[in-house]
Amino acid sequence: MTTSRVLLTHASEGEPALDLSSGALSFDRMAWHFPADLRDGDVVLHVARGRRTAVVSVATVVRRSGEPAYYAREELLRRPITDTILWRATGRALPTRSVVLHDGERWLDDIECLRSDPVPWPVLDASACSDPSRVQRAIARDDGNAATGRCACCRRGLRIAHPHLGGADPSFVCDRCHDTLHHPFGPTVDALAAHHAPVCPLCGSRDVVEILYGMPPYPPPDGVPLGGCVLDPDGPDLACRACDHWFRSHPLDRA
Repeated sequence: MTTSRVLLTHASEGEPALDLSSGALSFDRMAWHFPADLRDGDVVLHVARGRRTAVVSVATVVRRSGEPAYYAREELLRRPITDTILWRATGRALPTRSVVLHDGERWLDDIECLRSDPVPWPVLDASACSDPSRVQRAIARDDGNAATGRCACCRRGLRIAHPHLGGADPSFVCDRCHDTLHHPFGPTVDALAAHHAPVCPLCGSRDVVEILYGMPPYPPPDGVPLGGCVLDPDGPDLACRACDHWFRSHPLDRA
């Protein structure tokens, strides 16, 4: 157990950026407000606000006489601990301002426990996706967005389609992408789809959509081209909306 102070500090400006390739957070261009002068051995919990307020890292302070303070060790939380997670697990609210935590050891113990037993973001995100009645209404009014049978973000085949209600219309996505979309510092559906989108071999654009083959029982979503009734295994399956070029995806892109 530690006898050091535990400080909770809020970001005074900026918001962490989520690297969609690595899943790590970047804290460039961020500033922090400390509730007190830093002492040698202090433990600092960094809190930032995105969709939710969340603890994003834990750091240990080193301060020598006559020298500026610095972090000897900083652990970036791959899965930030949101105010919702903390409240459900401990019944305690995350402070809304920078403070010195008088029960700091308890906070550190709770954070360590919550890090070791992560829960999928959609389960904890108090948004429309967690409201069964809204989900059912979204599915009922779907105008064909799920017709391709692929995730709207990563384009992989859907075994279970999760309707994501982050926009005007539902987007049907896979487990992994749904979790990423509900990350407290996560992307929009369009941004995540752009990250996964293949590159057009003709013009280099990532504004690429899948060609819909067959006889859909309803009009296709806006911007989705129809490829006809005959499916050629070696024919094009993607279309570039920037230059209208149709091309075949790499085999790894197939479901």
